Amino acid sequence: MDDRVTTSFIPKAALKVERTEAKRANPVALVNIIAGAILIVTILSAGGIFGFEKYLIQSVESKRQSLERSRAAFEPATIKELSRLDTRIAAGSTLLKNHTALSQLFDELEKLMLTNVRFSNFSYDIADPTRTLLSASGEAASFNAVALQSDAFSKSSIITDPVFSNVNISKTGSILFEFTAVIDTTRIGYTGVSTAPTEALPTSVPPTSPQGI
Repeated sequence: MDDRVTTSFIPKAALKVERTEAKRANPVALVNIIAGAILIVTILSAGGIFGFEKYLIQSVESKRQSLERSRAAFEPATIKELSRLDTRIAAGSTLLKNHTALSQLFDELEKLMLTNVRFSNFSYDIADPTRTLLSASGEAASFNAVALQSDAFSKSSIITDPVFSNVNISKTGSILFEFTAVIDTTRIGYTGVSTAPTEALPTSVPPTSPQGI
């Protein structure tokens, strides 16, 4: 009896179905990606800072060279002379600012003096930079003229504390007097005149006695 090989295409055992589980994300790979990104940003930032630093250095050097060229355009001797001139101008300005212009005092007296009053003696003493003592003697046509002159001086912003003393009648009938006052020298500086207005004053008064000056 012949041995026959029986071939069957029907599997004897069921095929095993392999199930593939879903792959989970690898945390190590995520960390590597983040680290790589940070490294790239750091490299780019370092490159930008380095380039900006080089730009600043070149800019400063360029400005320094420009300044050196501008400085070399002026001669040192000229610069020194101009510096001395500036010092002299500053000193001159200080002297002018502190200088007392007595001509302004005489202008004030010219505005305030009555025609019936005159000074025969006049002197002044600079007590300090802000005050000058004024002393004078003179004569007036009448007592009324002396009183009116005293009132006129009291309205001045330059002549302060006016005092008439030793008022007497002379042999000719005129009124003799002595006068003292304090001059505010801050109002008669060389660089400016007092802006305080002076009221309109009469230039003379009728004498109470027939004698005149």
